[in-house]
Amino acid sequence: MNAVPPTPPWGAPPAPQGAGRQGPGSRSAASLRRARLRRRTAWLLVTAPVVVGLVVLGLKLALLAPIASFARSDYDDGAHLDAAGTYGSQRTLNLVDPWKAHFNTGTANARSEDVWALYDAIDGLDRAYRLAEEEPAEVRCAVQTNLSLAYEISGDHDAANAQEKADELGAVEDAIAARAAGRPYDEAVLDPYGDGNEVDPEELRQDVQDWYEYAERSYATAEQVRGWPDCGESEQTPEEQQQAAAALQRLEEKQQQARESQPEEQEGEGRPEDGQGEPEQGEQQPDAADGQSQAERDAQEEQERRQRLQEQSSEAREQADREQQELRELYGDETGGGDDAGEGTTKNW
Repeated sequence: MNAVPPTPPWGAPPAPQGAGRQGPGSRSAASLRRARLRRRTAWLLVTAPVVVGLVVLGLKLALLAPIASFARSDYDDGAHLDAAGTYGSQRTLNLVDPWKAHFNTGTANARSEDVWALYDAIDGLDRAYRLAEEEPAEVRCAVQTNLSLAYEISGDHDAANAQEKADELGAVEDAIAARAAGRPYDEAVLDPYGDGNEVDPEELRQDVQDWYEYAERSYATAEQVRGWPDCGESEQTPEEQQQAAAALQRLEEKQQQARESQPEEQEGEGRPEDGQGEPEQGEQQPDAADGQSQAERDAQEEQERRQRLQEQSSEAREQADREQQELRELYGDETGGGDDAGEGTTKNW
């Protein structure tokens, strides 16, 4: 019978540790893993917005040229409001020549000659001029030219409204005169709604006065913008200089016409105003003998005229701001157009 071999001197296997009970080495490794996990989570939370912003910005810059091309195509086809809307899609994150965005939008809105878009046009071009402060004089000249044109178009709209009210006033006055004389007249002219409430000619006359005053201020502001120094500092061709001179002459004529068309001016016709008109018999014409030369008087008159222009410009801007605020209260903060920072800019017209 064989003998049983002796049991080798092996130690007993270690007993498994209980749940949650770890040795010093295991506990240190787990802590490190948790710390690394926390650091990675914090890093992701911090960098994720930056990464998302960079991706969005990259897409934005990549789409600038195609969107600008679409907008310019609409502009060239005469779809100016559509062009302004397309430019509007590039309003945010505009880091490349930001003045172009407002310039293109304002120009497109102004070219549409839409009465509602004109407020956005003036606001956009005014902002473009401020953003182009560090740009060359040629850039600022282009912006100021279009801003002046936008004010002029606004004045044309005001003058058209004034003329419409003036025609209505003339028809009402004719109907009143015909009724007083016992002649036939159109009752719908005096009572357009048939409710017994006749049109008040004095209210119509005040409307005519107001609209012509608005037009005069818009033309005065357009003239003042034309006088900003940027175009004088830029290199203009003879043709551009002639166009600028013709524009100033046109604005002066429109301003004078709007002033003379106001009912208050018409009522005062025949009376010399501001020292003008034929002198009374025995009144001496001013000449160099009064101690002031003709050149000095001309310079003083020009200074006074420019001061009036500045006052009218300030009033026109305040009026435009009030009207814009009323529009925002009615329709919200959305504007009629947008911005573009794509290649190229919309030219003057």
